[in-house]
Amino acid sequence: MFKIPKYQLYLLQLESYELGRYFKLLFKKGFLPPDEPLRKKLIWTNKALLIFAVAEILIFGLAGVLGWLLRGSVLENTTASAIAFVGLVVILNLFSFLFFCLAEILIMPVDYVFKAWIVSRAKAKARMHPQIKIIGIAGSYGKTTMKEVLRQILDTRYKALATPESVNTPVGISRWIFRKFSPDLEIAIIEMGEHYKGDIREICDITKADVAVITGINEAHMERMGSAENVTATIFEAAQHAKDDALIILNKDDERILANYKSFVKPDQKVLLYSADAPNFEFSQQILGWQGSLPEVGEIKIRLMGRYSVGVAQAAGLVGKYLGLTNQQVAHGLNSVKPVEHRLQPSFAPGNILVIDDAYNGNSDGAREAIKVLAYFKERRKIYITPGLVETGSALKQVHLDIGRQLASAADVVILIRNSVTGYIEEGILSVIASPPEADDEAILTSDRLPRPSDALGARNDKPEIIWFDTAPEAHAALKDILKPNDVILFQNDWGDQYL
Repeated sequence: MFKIPKYQLYLLQLESYELGRYFKLLFKKGFLPPDEPLRKKLIWTNKALLIFAVAEILIFGLAGVLGWLLRGSVLENTTASAIAFVGLVVILNLFSFLFFCLAEILIMPVDYVFKAWIVSRAKAKARMHPQIKIIGIAGSYGKTTMKEVLRQILDTRYKALATPESVNTPVGISRWIFRKFSPDLEIAIIEMGEHYKGDIREICDITKADVAVITGINEAHMERMGSAENVTATIFEAAQHAKDDALIILNKDDERILANYKSFVKPDQKVLLYSADAPNFEFSQQILGWQGSLPEVGEIKIRLMGRYSVGVAQAAGLVGKYLGLTNQQVAHGLNSVKPVEHRLQPSFAPGNILVIDDAYNGNSDGAREAIKVLAYFKERRKIYITPGLVETGSALKQVHLDIGRQLASAADVVILIRNSVTGYIEEGILSVIASPPEADDEAILTSDRLPRPSDALGARNDKPEIIWFDTAPEAHAALKDILKPNDVILFQNDWGDQYL
């Protein structure tokens, strides 16, 4: 019996307790737990515990009232009443989602006051430590990598801390500030998440940034935001609500940033641009990263696989020097950078199989970059596995068609999970095979045209082999029969249960 309310509460948590989205998800997924294992588990946060407790109180109370009404008319003795009460509790728990929604509505005022209290405490704590330089990072993609690289570089001279994984909301950041801000902390790096317009402004209201880094803007979260304009305006809140004299670091390679930043940056804010388009860098399969030279800093080796890491290195160098690091300290920090977990993170499996874990990357720019990384390994058979991307709004079809078109010339085997978007990836692959692209088509890697060097390793020379599975666990279980020695396999994105 407990599995059903637990599952229904899990879905509510997946949708961040938004009741409208919750009901849509319930009718899409069903009210009963599926037979296959869930991708994640319910996290018993204080809010989840409170909602569950209030819902159970409501269920027991309603069962008691119904039992009392039945007593003396239908039920003739105490034993029958007790049995009826238990039966009513069991039946009502099948409809726990209704009581969870009612509980969410009932605790909403308390929740609002509690969150406001947490945020006010964080603001007060931040004011107590004006010595701490704040670096805010916003963007549709690349935030976590930028955050981790900055932390590792700045830590060569300062005591620097960064918000941990998935802590990027006003309440989560407030809790982190209250726990971590101290007299000896010198730099705080804050990842700013966005789902709705105003989200980043709320974070900036807690403590304004001395440095704001905007990594890029794409269609991620457009499903919630409604339009590309809303996404752009929300991400640029990081600059609008930074300090009046803040340093603003922008990704020059992002068209939306270049087209819009002058409308959002304040007159006294200094703007510096960074770019991954540096001709003096090349990919090294030995270090699984990039090596080259940065102006003034000198030769570096940054062990991150995406080409964007060259831009990240430039941005980190700009921030580091702005905050007083020497060229030697910047170089040392960049050379010491370690791959970010689940973001183009390489490892080796038996048989010299290179595994590239990009499971936490769920945006189109990141996917395009990941496929380019896969194509670097021309002497290996290249395998790509994905359930596709989510929250791309009206761009959903085009995004996945483009992924398929790029894969047509980059991968030897494409493993797809059946869902609402992966059919477009297959369609994109087949469209390239049926009608080869022009030589100047940027979506296709011209250096890796069919047939591929890896054809001799067992790949097909007409198109990638497409293998379908109904679920990700089934696909992962089958890999032992698909993989061969010296293969390279890229795991792209990992859907939550609300999207499958």
